[in-house]
Amino acid sequence: MHEWHDILLTAGDHSSPADGLCLMEAVALFAGERHGDWPTCVCPVLIEFGRVLNDTMPDRWRTDLLLPLVPALVGTRDPLADSCGISATRMERKRAAALLAWCVNSLEGVTRGDDEAQLHSRGALADAAEALRFGQAQHAARNAAAALAWAVKATADRELAAAALRDGKSPQAGVRAACTDGWSLWHGAVGAYRDAAAPPSVAKYPERAALDLAGAAGGTE
Repeated sequence: MHEWHDILLTAGDHSSPADGLCLMEAVALFAGERHGDWPTCVCPVLIEFGRVLNDTMPDRWRTDLLLPLVPALVGTRDPLADSCGISATRMERKRAAALLAWCVNSLEGVTRGDDEAQLHSRGALADAAEALRFGQAQHAARNAAAALAWAVKATADRELAAAALRDGKSPQAGVRAACTDGWSLWHGAVGAYRDAAAPPSVAKYPERAALDLAGAAGGTE
């Protein structure tokens, strides 16, 4: 029996709760489902975005930011979803659109440039927009989260490089700035993720707006 205040979320999947828990495995445990990282009570769009969040977020922030979301994720699966999850429902597409729009708006200033991480982030946003355009909501959510992870890396690389130039061999200021900026992005993403789990907050979200934003950011048409 797990005490929730003792749970420490870790990256990756686990063979059993005794071996560890990621976000989705914690949701399965909370909901009384069989152990696994694809709980049937959760919207697959939220699963895809949440799995990337869990696996790319630093250890020091993962549990504090993600564990409180567990109850909110239970019961988010759309009752209209097909059993195979091949065709995305309207709610799933809107959730993916809301998450993609947050990423585009929040990462715009971070992904300008030609550094490797910035290019990867913009490419992931473009892939997410293309997937959403074809109704592939899960793929769109996964790539939007990947764009976030690359953007956090781009921020860290930028701050560390600037500090190295400014401070020579003592880049502590860059490390602090990178941590602050990274925390802000992760914290904002968790807020957007929590909002996407609440149907009323995305029920009227215009998919076209997300596609237009992503097209402007990633160069898609």
